[in-house]
Amino acid sequence: MLYVNKKPPGNPQGKGAIPLLAAWDNFSPSKVEIKSADQILSQYFTSLLVLSAEFHFKPVPQQDYYLYWRHNSSGSPWRLSLIEPEKLGTLSFGEFVGCCHLQSDMTWTISPSRRLTKQTSVLAALQKFTEQFQAANQNGDSLEQQLPFFIDKLPFYRRLAATALSSSLSRSITLSNLAGIPSQQWLTENPCSTRFMLPPASK
Repeated sequence: MLYVNKKPPGNPQGKGAIPLLAAWDNFSPSKVEIKSADQILSQYFTSLLVLSAEFHFKPVPQQDYYLYWRHNSSGSPWRLSLIEPEKLGTLSFGEFVGCCHLQSDMTWTISPSRRLTKQTSVLAALQKFTEQFQAANQNGDSLEQQLPFFIDKLPFYRRLAATALSSSLSRSITLSNLAGIPSQQWLTENPCSTRFMLPPASK
């Protein structure tokens, strides 16, 4: 799971910084816009879900990718692939969750699978992810303090993509005059932002 409450301590030796900086130009957000609080929180949640998936390729803005889920005893149950479900052939990545699109500002969108409402295991995994996201943000730290800048434990391209996401959202938060708002307040005031892929809550 990709949940980080604080930025990691500094790296005075600069280990790993050179290849990261060399590749940064291709991941730096090309544009950052003023956004609503609901839009920012929704993009943060969606992008964290995508970046929680295993992948070992360089994602390119304005391209589509495909998210799958399979129960794993270890590692992430989510997998991001270049291959759409219709072209998997004999490959098995698990249940198809949706089509993911990397936008030019390095945030992600997901178009859910038409079958998602019938995929009970995937819905349960999404519910668990939602609950963990909400629990991680039930505190007084600002949302920008929660963003996953330079997470050493992540594989190279996921680390770059997470840093690009963080840069984009932190700048949008500032432009939108939303800096300094506690994460808990973001959740309270925008309750639907983390439930877009889940069925409506029963009354």
